[in-house]
Amino acid sequence: MKTEQLQIINKDTIKQLIGDNSHEIDSFYQQFLQQAKTSLKKLADYYQQSAFNELRNEAHYLKTSATAVGAERCSYCLQQLEFSSHALDKEQCKTHLQSLSHAIKEVFYALSHQSN
Repeated sequence: MKTEQLQIINKDTIKQLIGDNSHEIDSFYQQFLQQAKTSLKKLADYYQQSAFNELRNEAHYLKTSATAVGAERCSYCLQQLEFSSHALDKEQCKTHLQSLSHAIKEVFYALSHQSN
């Protein structure tokens, strides 16, 4: 599957999880973006250290949040990063980290330009 086939943000996902309260949804999105920023730094550090187990665990942790808020492209990149880190494939990890960074930027852009 190509990431372009996935939604940047599937708003139905979070509505199914917490309902249609726009204030609460916005809060969840902001928490996700903050977590993504922190996790992306950790993931880059783990990549540099070739700490594949930590890389896989952090990717899994962020994937759970990405899935919950409907960040489908982020979730997919994180799943691929989990697979690559499990396989100890540093080159593929790099590719997926780059894709993840782009996907997070897409989420930030989509959320900052959304109409409520």
